[in-house]
Amino acid sequence: MDNEQLNIFNKSMKYSISQKEKTEQVAKALSKKGIKNVFLVGCGGSLMVMYPAKHILETNSDIPLYIYNAGEFITTKPKTLTENSLVILSSFSGTTDEVVKAYNYVNNIGASTLAFSSKNSTLGDNVDYLFELKYKTGVNQSQIIILLLLMFNIVKNYNNFNQYKKVNKALESLPNNLVNLQKKVEQDAKIFAEKYKDVDFFMVIGSGSNWGEVYQFATCNLEEMQWIKAQPVHAGEFFHGTFEIVRKESNIIIFNGEDNTRPLIKRTLDFTDKYCNNVTTIDTKKYKLPGIAINLRGYFSPLIISTIKSVYFKKLAAQRNHSPDTRQYMGKIEY
Repeated sequence: MDNEQLNIFNKSMKYSISQKEKTEQVAKALSKKGIKNVFLVGCGGSLMVMYPAKHILETNSDIPLYIYNAGEFITTKPKTLTENSLVILSSFSGTTDEVVKAYNYVNNIGASTLAFSSKNSTLGDNVDYLFELKYKTGVNQSQIIILLLLMFNIVKNYNNFNQYKKVNKALESLPNNLVNLQKKVEQDAKIFAEKYKDVDFFMVIGSGSNWGEVYQFATCNLEEMQWIKAQPVHAGEFFHGTFEIVRKESNIIIFNGEDNTRPLIKRTLDFTDKYCNNVTTIDTKKYKLPGIAINLRGYFSPLIISTIKSVYFKKLAAQRNHSPDTRQYMGKIEY
């Protein structure tokens, strides 16, 4: 990445960290209201980027969390949704049809609503709490940071989370860590792009808090933005069908984080290293991240993977001379 892009990325990260006080205020207000459960609602990459919230609540809280595609949410009408629910909606434009309809449904029930979106949009102008997505560069990483802050604050208020000071210290180091990380992986990303520029199918594997990054990379980055067929595979499901199509010449990408599902990836790597010649592994443990406590690195793994994979994707798109903005159907036809 050039210096101008890195500077914008740095501003984006600092902006998201500046939302810390607001996340604390929102979490306190939700605690006073008595939130009983949380819903994550969105479509595609905007939904997948919220996956880290699931891991934080599951490992630190007894607050139930449900993840819904917005279209399925408004057709299912889950009975667990009540006025004591928190519904977090995600849409960069704030006008995604299914997400707006989801908001309208939730609003009629009286649940609390929070959105990651743009100001002066249908969604942004109406939800109870808005976290604006100001920068296109680093938008996914920015949303992950704000969401991590929000979840940690919810846990702190409900379950006396005692790691919050360490989280704040980690946040101070994030902008420099993430900028340096992009510089560090640039050569590896270039090699990846040169090797795989003509590939027509990838298998992308991961687990736990990184599952959203797997799904997003396969369906949004590779399929939507590069027109390359790709299959997202959960490491826990890999040995229940998908591994039968692995061959020496298969092209496999594995995201290996540091949460408690890491043993699932180890098993997958043991197999793919033996039976496949084209395995690319992005392992967060490989990178030093000063200021981030070891016991917190699992929570930050999706953010690290998101940052690294963005460099890999940009190098691949450039090598293929296929602009990420090219579309055949999306926004081009009625559907």
